[in-house]
Amino acid sequence: MPLLPIDLQTMFSQMNQVGREQAVQKEVPPQYQAAQAAQLVQKAEHDDKAVNQAREPGEGAEKVDDAGPRRRRRRESRRKPGGEKPGEPPSVFEDPALGHNVDLVG
Repeated sequence: MPLLPIDLQTMFSQMNQVGREQAVQKEVPPQYQAAQAAQLVQKAEHDDKAVNQAREPGEGAEKVDDAGPRRRRRRESRRKPGGEKPGEPPSVFEDPALGHNVDLVG
């Protein structure tokens, strides 16, 4: 599509304005970056001067168990369901007719 002389005349008359707009657009990002950097510095200074509130540990770090073997046995004996004594084996119901015979004929 060819350019008509009227189009060229319009473009040349607007060229001065376009140059100014381009210069402003080139200067804007560094100004925004400098403003954001100043805000980050202020926030960092505020956080350094403020008293931090203790946070609950989330996933990851867990409490180390420094208890000896006696304490561990005591804890395990307390946790057993049914009120069984620590020295007794757990009571499990077993049917004498089940699980002893295998049918190989199939």
